[in-house]
Amino acid sequence: MTDERRFTSSVISDVNQLAMDWAKEHAGELLGTKWYDGEKSPDPSEKWPVSESTRMAIRKIMTEAFGRETRMSDLVQRVQDATGFPKERAEVIADTEVSFAQSRGNLEAWQRMGVVRSIRWSTSMLHTERDACDLNAEAGAVPIGHLFPSGDPAPPAHIGCRCVAVIAELNETKRKH
Repeated sequence: MTDERRFTSSVISDVNQLAMDWAKEHAGELLGTKWYDGEKSPDPSEKWPVSESTRMAIRKIMTEAFGRETRMSDLVQRVQDATGFPKERAEVIADTEVSFAQSRGNLEAWQRMGVVRSIRWSTSMLHTERDACDLNAEAGAVPIGHLFPSGDPAPPAHIGCRCVAVIAELNETKRKH
């Protein structure tokens, strides 16, 4: 294995570890909730209410998924088995939780490296309806660690969000001559 491949593999492993750490602390916490006046509370319209034990099961499943190579279909099946939710809902949960963990893992890696000064919210080509993502994209570059107008530090902002954070500006690095 070349040094470049070894470095790339190490970086991917480190980011996966950060994603796993995020999942261990946060996966499932938004299931069955809505935001009212800046406060998270149970969603009264929720067709399938989500208990704390369900959130903990999702957290465990997601943490384990980032601990080893896991196919999305296997992840969906594990979510479905643990929750009893229909396949479609299990797919949405698995997809959303993976998006959050990967995004937050990348964000944490960028912050730890100290080379990223600001990031931009980039909407997906699949983005069709105006929502908080548009406001985030219109905000332009935001210093890393600060929040976008939606209150999120990086995408996703909602279920099904396909937006990504992109580096807008790097910190100056001092070079030795």
